[in-house]
Amino acid sequence: MKYWKITALYYGQLTLSRAAFSGTVQPELVTDYPFGGFLLQNGSENVLVDTGMRESYYEKMAIGDVNPIGSTEILLEALAKEGLTPADIDTVIYSHLHYDHCGNIDLFYDKPTYVQKKEYNNMMNPYSFQTARMDYFPDTPGMLAKVKNLIFVDGDIKLSNGLELYLTPGHSQGSQTIVVPTEKGRYVLTGDNPSAKYCLFPWLDKMTLMDGTTVDLTPITDGSLKFLTGVFVPDQFSSYDSYYKQLALAEKPIPEYFICNHEPENIFRKYFG
Repeated sequence: MKYWKITALYYGQLTLSRAAFSGTVQPELVTDYPFGGFLLQNGSENVLVDTGMRESYYEKMAIGDVNPIGSTEILLEALAKEGLTPADIDTVIYSHLHYDHCGNIDLFYDKPTYVQKKEYNNMMNPYSFQTARMDYFPDTPGMLAKVKNLIFVDGDIKLSNGLELYLTPGHSQGSQTIVVPTEKGRYVLTGDNPSAKYCLFPWLDKMTLMDGTTVDLTPITDGSLKFLTGVFVPDQFSSYDSYYKQLALAEKPIPEYFICNHEPENIFRKYFG
């Protein structure tokens, strides 16, 4: 089996209080979090995880004044920095189908595309709170309908190339975790469930920002909270189960082997595995 290299891609960013991801913990810490995607390469395949934002979505976003940055152009720039264009991508995998993760489906209509069946069904039949938050944008079903080879994953599978896909609901009904075997071990791409590593490891006392500087986190060390969840986790029961599942999937249950979609450190570090 060929090992994979993981490259974090910058698709844009938004400004949030830590409390958005961690509930009541440290609401005063306001910083920038990336819209991110990932390029997975094994020497013969280029796999893209998530396709970022569209600029036209901003005015419809229903999560407050978050100063969003993101566009199709930024996605294309991210690929160009790796010497690639959309034509060079072999496969697309979506962690889920929220607006900041699948905004540029139309650039990859001819690529095999993996999405959890439950996520597709959730998108087609959203709950009222999801509609109010605009989790799923109206143009997404139409774009997905044009994908020539849309593959629905029903639960947990291992692909022939060694990548593993796992159903991990909580943030949405069909959120999907991707396990990537690298020379350094099994890395876990969590998508937005969780969105940042301090949700999975509440005892962390530092966070690296996109520019490489660090900020202090308020750690939870008394065991009162096993995990942290915020306003973007409508199903905390499922999220807890998914977090335990992810901890069991990694090379080791330590922060090094977890890559969360909105983790600022991804942009500074860039390469994993």
